[in-house]
Amino acid sequence: RWREALAAGGRLPEADALRMLADYGIPAARTSAAADLAGVLGAAERIGYPVALKTATASHKTEVGGVVLSLEDEEALSEAYRGMASRLGPAATVQEMSEPGVEMALGIVSDPQFGPLVMVSAGGVLIETLRDRLLALPPLDEMRARRLIARLEIRPLLDGVRGRPAANVFALARSLARLSLLAQDLGALIGALDINPIIVGPHGCAAVDALVEPGVRDASREGRLTAPNPS
Repeated sequence: RWREALAAGGRLPEADALRMLADYGIPAARTSAAADLAGVLGAAERIGYPVALKTATASHKTEVGGVVLSLEDEEALSEAYRGMASRLGPAATVQEMSEPGVEMALGIVSDPQFGPLVMVSAGGVLIETLRDRLLALPPLDEMRARRLIARLEIRPLLDGVRGRPAANVFALARSLARLSLLAQDLGALIGALDINPIIVGPHGCAAVDALVEPGVRDASREGRLTAPNPS
């Protein structure tokens, strides 16, 4: 199914990208696409409050004010959607709220020499400010994935700081290993895959944002994600 979707070309919608991850065993927040207020409210009813509302018209949603979190009821969601739609257009996604935790990022990049590579890095805004990322050739088992994560400079944050509970590193490693299987299966059809963030909490992790560019080389994104000497 996903091979056919990727081979068709074009960028996968975020809700589809998250479903693809879930099909490969990578936990992903339940997400539903909507094109109008009625669709947004229906999606929230199915998912259950509280929800997050995100624009579907921009890649860097936070930077354009395209994300509103912890909407507790229909009134709050309706107000947030009307404001967002007036600025950014009607297309949106509604998503379940995830457990708080450390923002990490996973990805797949297409290297001209090595082929598809998997990436793990600091997530959120830190992906570009710290440039703390590592690459590896798939496939990875969970032990090798944990060793890769252990080499990140951000790794101590996963143990909990300033009274925060430790994050579930095993869940993150499992997701990285599962992503490596996706890279093996579908990597030839993927130009770039960016999961940022995947939130790692005490009880597990969940991908809350995913961007898949099938079969298209995007030099600017590869420049952000790639690093020398894949391990």
